[in-house]
Amino acid sequence: MSKRQHSRSLLIRLFALVPVFALFLFQAAAQTAKPKPTAPAAEPDQLEQHYDAARTFAIGGDHEHAAAEYKAFLAEALRRTANARTHQGDLATADTLFKDALAVAPKNPDLRLDYALLCLEKEDYAEAKSQAEKALQIVPDSTHAHYTLGRILYEQGDFAGAKAQLEIAVVANSTFEVGYNLALTYLHLKDLNRVRLLFDEMIAGLGDTAQLHLRFGYAYWSTEYADKAIEEFKRALAKNPKITQAHYFMGLAYLHRDEDKGWDEDAQEQREEIKNNPNDFRAHYELGNVALKQRRPEEAEKELKRASELASDNPDPLIYLGELYAGQDRPVEAEAAMRKAIALTTDPSRGGYQIHRAHYVLGRILIQSGRRDEGAKELKLSAELREQTHPEAERNGKPQDVIPVSAKENQVRPDATPEQAAEKQKLEAYLDQLKPGMADAYNNLGVAAAGQNDFIAAENYFRKAATWDSSLPTLDRNLGMAAFYAAQYADAITPLWHHLEQHPDDMRARAALGLSYFEVEKYSAVIETLQLLKAEEVSTDPGLALAYAVSLAKTGKYDEGMARMKSLEQANPDSAGVHVAIGEAYADQKLYGTAIEEYRKALALDPSQARTHFLLGLSLMHEATQADAAQEFRAALALDPKDATTKYHLAYSLIQMQKKDEGQVLLREVVSQNPTYADAFYQLGKLQLEQGDAKTAIANLETSAKLSPASDYIHYQLSMAYRRDSRTEDAEREMQVYETMKKHRRGDHESSPSN
Repeated sequence: MSKRQHSRSLLIRLFALVPVFALFLFQAAAQTAKPKPTAPAAEPDQLEQHYDAARTFAIGGDHEHAAAEYKAFLAEALRRTANARTHQGDLATADTLFKDALAVAPKNPDLRLDYALLCLEKEDYAEAKSQAEKALQIVPDSTHAHYTLGRILYEQGDFAGAKAQLEIAVVANSTFEVGYNLALTYLHLKDLNRVRLLFDEMIAGLGDTAQLHLRFGYAYWSTEYADKAIEEFKRALAKNPKITQAHYFMGLAYLHRDEDKGWDEDAQEQREEIKNNPNDFRAHYELGNVALKQRRPEEAEKELKRASELASDNPDPLIYLGELYAGQDRPVEAEAAMRKAIALTTDPSRGGYQIHRAHYVLGRILIQSGRRDEGAKELKLSAELREQTHPEAERNGKPQDVIPVSAKENQVRPDATPEQAAEKQKLEAYLDQLKPGMADAYNNLGVAAAGQNDFIAAENYFRKAATWDSSLPTLDRNLGMAAFYAAQYADAITPLWHHLEQHPDDMRARAALGLSYFEVEKYSAVIETLQLLKAEEVSTDPGLALAYAVSLAKTGKYDEGMARMKSLEQANPDSAGVHVAIGEAYADQKLYGTAIEEYRKALALDPSQARTHFLLGLSLMHEATQADAAQEFRAALALDPKDATTKYHLAYSLIQMQKKDEGQVLLREVVSQNPTYADAFYQLGKLQLEQGDAKTAIANLETSAKLSPASDYIHYQLSMAYRRDSRTEDAEREMQVYETMKKHRRGDHESSPSN
């Protein structure tokens, strides 16, 4: 058995012996440069206020208020960063940032509302609604919360609910956006009189502008009032013939109003749009689709190619280009277009699974060029995807051979300005300026959590600090020590090692690193690490001395290690941990009788250690006293009922005692708890084969062989099972594998508990 399969508790016992070296263990990075997070113009500088307050409270020893201010600082800094990433379209990063912010400020309503808007952007309407409702619980009179919830309900199709929320919002804050969203809601509820009143009020308050009529037209178009939409687009163009997007949406409205005549009208409007707005992907894409429909291949190719250039990450134009090329007997170009479209389609459901068309055309091309197997796979995939298409993939009555631009892409967009690139660069510089302060805040929260002995929370804070500034002074030490005291020894090693590279004389960190190596059974590293401590520092600390002695014994210096352990035993006769360590050393040398004596001494001092009962059971098993071994395994399970390794060894002992029914029940529990436990599947399969259930046995033995392919005894038993099931070829193959393994090394399965 691998001892890593069983949870260790030796170090926990050792801590009772180790002097407290945790004084000044965690350090705040006081030498870190102050971040000076200056807010953008017109935004209150909350960040610097919270950060300064936190440092003032910390200097005064008021750690509770300092932590509260650090959390307020982090919440605002994370919120601003998350909103910036949302604006840039990096929704996954924004989502993580919002969750981090909510972890430190769950009662911040603005944070919840901003997160609700991100969820709305991601079309996670349930979470968006939940966040908005939680914000309203915190601030019931918030206009922004009512407005946000109204927008979410609108997207969910609950127009009556949206109306109620937006009407509350518009009374308190009659801005264009609130009124416009309320107008859209009225349109869905077919209350055209209220819509006209709202639009007239907007004109009176904002002026009779082309941009307003464009937005009015879009509202009518998106709610399927095509005639009214066309009227508004014409008004917009009458006021400003160069306004962008009006021709584009008017073309779509013509097509929606009358599909028979609408194709020509749509095409003409798209040509006019391209004159005003030559770099709008949508107009080129729409015109290319119309040209395909009306059999104008040259224009279709030109427009679809331009659309693909303008939106190089969009697969849609490539699909139609590929179909055009295939229809013109241009297979090389068609194949290239379809392969690129498929590569760009990360979500097969995009556009109503329209990517099935690319797979179909590609499959036909491959078959025609002699690559039949590859082509058949593409055709099969096309058929599978086509079965998932829905009538909703059609747009406003258009046939399925014309896939629309997505709803998110098909919105009125603000005109680009030359200043946007500069503003983006300025924003990134501002966000970079926040990072040192965010790292420092997380680090100080970690220090505070460690001071409360909440080392798991401390480790999490320190890890967050590292994500913002891994070079923060003291961070490696803080992270390593927090992980060490949280019993996350593997996680403690790397940061402590990095810290000691820069600070080799930090003896407390070195001791923690040595003990962490010991816990993960890297005994050579224990010796290498602890050798740099002074001899008296190791020998006078029983915990370090024992770890060092055990590591010597484990790395071939058995006599020296055992001598040190015996010396520790004399100095600490009442230490259960020392007796356990000596017992393990004897067991490693197969001196099971002597090991049993040491384990029993340990249990006499401390009978509550599940692992010691387990180790005693193992040694008793090797001494062929299965009943006594089973008793110790039961004692271990009484203390730690969920330990799968102990259950497995109890099951094995019971099977050896012919109590196979109870053993089989335990084995089923083991494989349910730990689906990677190869020996448990092996023993279960072996039992089932003995009971005559060859097929079930084969399934478990095959699983065991996959999990542990180098175990020859599993292949031998699997061969027997195949033979019992009349699978002669499989049986001979497994027997050959078994014989080959036996030739390369001497098997020890006959003496192993696994057999």
